[in-house]
Amino acid sequence: MSRPVEVAARGYAFVVSFSKTLALHENALPFCFREVWVITACLGLIKSTSTQYDGGVVAIDSEKEFYRLQGDLYSLCRAKFMRLAYLIGYGVEIEKSPVNSASLSMLSWPKPATWPSIPPDSSAEVMAKEKTILQAKAREKLFDIQRKPLPLEPSSLLREANRRRAFLSVGNLSELYDSVDGSGLGAHSKLSPNKSSSNLMTRTMSGPATSETSLPVDRPMRLSEIHVAAEHALKQTISDPDFMTSLSSPEEFESRYMELTKGAADNYHRSWWKRHGVVLDGEIAAIFFKHGNYDLAAKSYEKVCALYSAEGWEELLADVLPDLAECQKILKDEAGYLASCVKLLSLESSLFSSKERQAFQSEVVRLAHSEMRHPVPLDVSSLITFAGNPAPPLELCDGDPGTLSVAVWSGFPDDITLESLSLRLSAFSSADEGLKAIRSTDARVLVPGRNIITFDIPPQKPGSYVLGALTGQIGKLSFRSHGFSQDGPVDTDEFMSFEKPTRPVLKVRKPRALVDITPAVSSALLMNELQWIGLIVKPIDYSLKGGILHIDAGAELKIEESQMIEIESYRSDGEHSSPIDASKVLSRPTDTGRVEKVPIENGKIKLPDWASDVTTLVWFPVRAINDTVPKGTSPASPQKHSIVDGMRMIALKLEFGAFHNQIFERTIAVHFTNPFHVSTRVVDKCNDGTLLLQGNIAF
Repeated sequence: MSRPVEVAARGYAFVVSFSKTLALHENALPFCFREVWVITACLGLIKSTSTQYDGGVVAIDSEKEFYRLQGDLYSLCRAKFMRLAYLIGYGVEIEKSPVNSASLSMLSWPKPATWPSIPPDSSAEVMAKEKTILQAKAREKLFDIQRKPLPLEPSSLLREANRRRAFLSVGNLSELYDSVDGSGLGAHSKLSPNKSSSNLMTRTMSGPATSETSLPVDRPMRLSEIHVAAEHALKQTISDPDFMTSLSSPEEFESRYMELTKGAADNYHRSWWKRHGVVLDGEIAAIFFKHGNYDLAAKSYEKVCALYSAEGWEELLADVLPDLAECQKILKDEAGYLASCVKLLSLESSLFSSKERQAFQSEVVRLAHSEMRHPVPLDVSSLITFAGNPAPPLELCDGDPGTLSVAVWSGFPDDITLESLSLRLSAFSSADEGLKAIRSTDARVLVPGRNIITFDIPPQKPGSYVLGALTGQIGKLSFRSHGFSQDGPVDTDEFMSFEKPTRPVLKVRKPRALVDITPAVSSALLMNELQWIGLIVKPIDYSLKGGILHIDAGAELKIEESQMIEIESYRSDGEHSSPIDASKVLSRPTDTGRVEKVPIENGKIKLPDWASDVTTLVWFPVRAINDTVPKGTSPASPQKHSIVDGMRMIALKLEFGAFHNQIFERTIAVHFTNPFHVSTRVVDKCNDGTLLLQGNIAF
């Protein structure tokens, strides 16, 4: 009817259902009849439906469902095929991966009425199987990783097979279990009360049995004998020569195993269940790795690791990632190998021993200090994370530098030395605007866990800033981290987030007035006399600690540096609340508040620390110079005075702030007058032309 999708769906459901029916009658059926029927039924369905499916005009959902069903058929066939292979001794050829373990450890053993016996003249086959068992050993993994192998059987095949023959034994069941050790060789630890010890020893060492009735009364079967018996029994059950060929040797088994695995993976990739396909790619990669095809193995392992990492399946990732790292090391893929080592270090610490984690770190450090052919920046976001101070953000005024403390967590098992460490901040309002990288001084040694690192921040533009990225260098290797920690211990669920943090760590205020300097007296000063000029220095919510006041006298004005400068506290509600009387400047100031004398050198005055956050009055002596001789005036020719004549300019510059980065400049004008004024008038005129003048001198 040209409906292959429906045939595949109904066929798969029938295979699963009828397999359960066969299980109810398994003890009356030939050995492994259920497994063999499922395999042949799945292969028949795959062949018939795939040839009928032409991929024509069909709904996308139907197409995806068809390939999903094909993948399921391949997977079911693959699991049963591995079970048969394990029964006949090919278990050492099967990768002990999580997916294979999940399939086989939940798949029950065949349940025949009695387990098949060893056929006559099979000693050579038993010895060959015995040799395979003894020579089998797990592949040594990179970094000498020791992991408990995953099981491929629901229970011990040795005990299961012998248990199904126990009813023919002369002993009881407990004697049978005690007579079988873990190696698969018969070794009685208890003697049957019905047999003498000498007779039993003779039977135990007499070699394989030669008939079905002689073996149970002799001893339990060894594992090699169980494999040989199962293989001969399968030959009686399987009628398809091609099927039996696929079980005739490890090479033939591997070829069919690869075919089934690839068929399942390819169909899953074309369906909705792409993750199933990626997982099976890992099984294909294991075959590639076994045969030295490391390039293809690495490509498949990369897909598997990417899936496990994205899903957060760290235990599965810990099983596959070392294989990827080994492929990359063999292929001399230094960048990929480094990334894999970092990823191994970032996995949960309980998945590897301390020695193994230290081996990962040693490889990172070794490569970082070596001459890499193609050095690339290494992303360590999963291993080195950072967070701002939980306290309120650092607030700076415009133009101020500062020091920012950042908590950096290291996932390395040992101390690691960084040649450099820099932090980049991003503007809170826009991700495109940010500060240049600020560098931490000197080399840094990160200890495992929390580290507090300080960064010197140069003056920045006004705005709010959040953490951007952490960069640095290990040896010759540059690294980058954009993992923002939640300021908690490494083992918390919220240890790391790749989202841009929302809480600012730095706020730079907009420009504002930080200090104000006004003259206390600017007029009624005497020319050519020592005069005291007062400056009111008022900080505006900013510390003037360490501030230096520069006083630059203009032309015809001299600062008397031989005199000490006097600084006194200024109270707006005290005697200085009203304008200071001009007479105040004729002598040294006196005040009931705090007064301190400081020297002036080259026009510079260093403000005392106590004056850093209070309003002060700075008195300094000056002398206005005027060399012109005062001229008298008369009512007939009055002298015109200009305010500019007595004007003198003083340039002020205050450097303050933590690094004297803040500058306040102002120029003030002060007015000086002559200390006396001469005026004349004619009081009388004589006949001889003589004039009598009267002169008045006003001070």
